[in-house]
Amino acid sequence: MKPNVIFVIDDDPDIQQLVTAFLTHEGYIVRNAFNAVQAFELLAFEEPDLIIMDIQMPDMDGITLCNAIRKQYHRPILFVSGTQKQELKALSLQSGGDDYIGKPFDPEDLILRVRANLRWSNLLEHPPVKGTKLEFPGLDIDLERMTVMVNHQPISLLAKEFQMLVTMASKPNQVFHPRQLYRQVWEDDAYYSKDTVKTHISNLRKKIEPNPALPRYIITSLRLGYKFNPYGVVEPKATSE
Repeated sequence: MKPNVIFVIDDDPDIQQLVTAFLTHEGYIVRNAFNAVQAFELLAFEEPDLIIMDIQMPDMDGITLCNAIRKQYHRPILFVSGTQKQELKALSLQSGGDDYIGKPFDPEDLILRVRANLRWSNLLEHPPVKGTKLEFPGLDIDLERMTVMVNHQPISLLAKEFQMLVTMASKPNQVFHPRQLYRQVWEDDAYYSKDTVKTHISNLRKKIEPNPALPRYIITSLRLGYKFNPYGVVEPKATSE
């Protein structure tokens, strides 16, 4: 099986050396970029299976870079950053990041995050031979092809968005606490963040809901969590938080 290729985008040589050493030890092929210019040069020649990037870099911040990369790249992006500002963490996810881990970090935790993100990325690229469909009014989820159609129009979802949608749609009307969703989608709740789940729910609603402010499918239930409404209609007193 061909080894996964991972881009590491960070201006800190020590972080580059540490992350590269651990990823290489796990059998991954690593490409290094110390700034946005080098990152774009790498992307022009090769599409990695996953990107690890910092938020704070000299020529272009990671959030702006992520927004630009997302115009051509749809596989997982994992932010690794030393910033403690919650607003920057939220912006990193809103810009298209799939996951976030703070510095300093345990290298073993980083490897676990990489594996979890790659698992779904690989499923999207190489779906199982057999599968089923989840069909609802105006929304079709093809588990074989890993695709989503809204009103017969294809919608592009990131790996985490697709996994979150499938998790809820597979059990309609079941209320999922944010921690439950985090545990199932990220496969670990050591770094659980309610804001991370909320941001991904918001991004998902923007893609599948006709009116994200009045969601039909992903409903906030009594502020306890989220549930999938299989009827495709706006529920009374539904909120979009």
